[in-house]
Amino acid sequence: MTTPLVFIVSQPRAGSTLLQTMLSGHDDVHAPGEAWLMLPLVHAIAGSRRDVQSPYDQCLADDAVGEFVRENLNGGWSEMQAEIGRAATRIYEAARARAGAKTLIDKTPRYYWIIEDLLSLIPDCKIILLRRNPLAVLSSIMETWTRRTRVGFLKDYRGDLLEAPARIAAAMAIQDERIYTLRYEDLVHDPASHLAQLQSFIGLRPVDGLQHYGTATHRAYGDPQGVHQRDAAQVDSVQKYLDRAAARATDWRLMDDYRHHLGHDLLKRLGYDDAELKRHLDAIRPTGTLLAPTLSSQICPRPAEPRRSVIRLRRMAADALTQWGKAA
Repeated sequence: MTTPLVFIVSQPRAGSTLLQTMLSGHDDVHAPGEAWLMLPLVHAIAGSRRDVQSPYDQCLADDAVGEFVRENLNGGWSEMQAEIGRAATRIYEAARARAGAKTLIDKTPRYYWIIEDLLSLIPDCKIILLRRNPLAVLSSIMETWTRRTRVGFLKDYRGDLLEAPARIAAAMAIQDERIYTLRYEDLVHDPASHLAQLQSFIGLRPVDGLQHYGTATHRAYGDPQGVHQRDAAQVDSVQKYLDRAAARATDWRLMDDYRHHLGHDLLKRLGYDDAELKRHLDAIRPTGTLLAPTLSSQICPRPAEPRRSVIRLRRMAADALTQWGKAA
């Protein structure tokens, strides 16, 4: 049976645009790009607990929504979540029906924040977890999106670099038939085999040749260059990060620091060998790396906890007093 809604989740710059482009060559698939639709819907509930920033007081908003739910919905938070899921499903269904497709693929890498929420809110969905060598991801982010002359130039990608790997690794450990995991390196080395498996996972009728996608659609979000310069997956993209590290002491230092930060265990859970990555970097180490800026200097310290509203503080104090009274 065809799955009507599929999410592709990954670190940004991990090859999600390439995978989406290849799958979109199937006549039964509509892949509109990065929707970002589920992030604000999920964070409509208790956004302040997830450090969501907003122009209004997020803590106060959480209190107000919570009060509304408690006083007006018989099913409480469960009913609220179910209704959000149904609303999202109707929106996706309208887009799928308009395109005349059997399956819609929402490729939004930053859904790594809400993987378990997706499974809970839309039970009929399926998720493709795409992972790539994190050092290659860092290299691609620097090459594509940053200006190295700016102090703290990686701070805008804190979540993508420091949060995403652990969240994706945790999702990989979930025993759920709705989740399919795939390494970017495996995809580009044998695209035909993996695309066949993905079609089976989604429930699509098998089609050959999707790896030769021809011309990719230019979109506002996603890979702005690489996928549009080729007409098929390129094996040489796997080692390109080493060429960049060998040419720039700053890049080498940041990649090596990033490897240290992620650590042996997390890299192993993601499917990468820390010792092997270290050997590759050591073999091409350029001069000047000891003087290059560190990863911590370019990813600014974590911001303070979002400001809590006076009402929220009062409620916390009242709860504490109540608990103290019971204990006394």
